Amino acid sequence: METFESVWNEPPKTPEQRLWIAVLDSAISDALFNRDPVKKEDARRWFRDAGHNFKLVCDLANYDYGFIRRCVMANLD
Repeated sequence: METFESVWNEPPKTPEQRLWIAVLDSAISDALFNRDPVKKEDARRWFRDAGHNFKLVCDLANYDYGFIRRCVMANLD
């Protein structure tokens, strides 16, 4: 079974993939740790809603959006 850590720690294949992984990493950090409640809620809503932009970023990072969403949602308080 894949875990978040095993998927997240796979080496990126391209510079573009690294860019989109950095976008996801920033959003995850905001959703979990941002001290600004507005930015934190915006990031959390991005994962909760799993809209077109979220799915596109996951696709460009070469990650399954459902898997990333489930992992993040499991860590929200």
